[in-house]
Amino acid sequence: MADITEKHVDSHVAEHDDNDRSLDKNNVVATKVLIGDETFNQAMLKEPPNPRNLIAIQLYLISMVGFCCSTSNGFDSSLFGNLLSQDKFKEFFSVSNVGIGAGIVSSMTQIGGVAALPFIGPAIDTFGRKVGMFIGATIIIMGVIIQGTVINTNNTGQFMGGRFFMGMGVSIIASAGPCYVVEISHPAYRGIVTGFYNVFWYVSINVIIFI
Repeated sequence: MADITEKHVDSHVAEHDDNDRSLDKNNVVATKVLIGDETFNQAMLKEPPNPRNLIAIQLYLISMVGFCCSTSNGFDSSLFGNLLSQDKFKEFFSVSNVGIGAGIVSSMTQIGGVAALPFIGPAIDTFGRKVGMFIGATIIIMGVIIQGTVINTNNTGQFMGGRFFMGMGVSIIASAGPCYVVEISHPAYRGIVTGFYNVFWYVSINVIIFI
């Protein structure tokens, strides 16, 4: 009798487990994972951005700060290339268009840029893009002051030192600027806004023409 009761209980428990498993199967919901461009397209369909609202215009204006990083790079590169063709400049620093002297004077910016490479990552990643742009701009201003006071000292070494610091600052600011523009731009217009960053390199040439 006890064996019959145990078998009845076991069969009842087994039947109850089968019913629970059937309920679990019925509760399964189909899921779909969206990745890459598919996620972006879904977001664009649900909430299409307005390129003319107040927030978008504010982002465009803030992006101008990053654009100036490109302008500073193009301004220095274009201006110094023309200075080597000026007779007064060559006479003041006792250099010519050819030779080691002209090569060192013109390459100090690139040398400073190479020297700044170990500091670019910590400057723009550890402290952020805005702090990186501030650090680069500060070094550029310091280099400009060193170069500007050469008019009183007539020291070629001081001029090259200023060019060195300018190269360091330009290298940092030219790395932080495009990252900042890309990160604050809306994904729908990121390509266009980033393209304007490169355009502002040529804006510096127009600034030089007016100067």
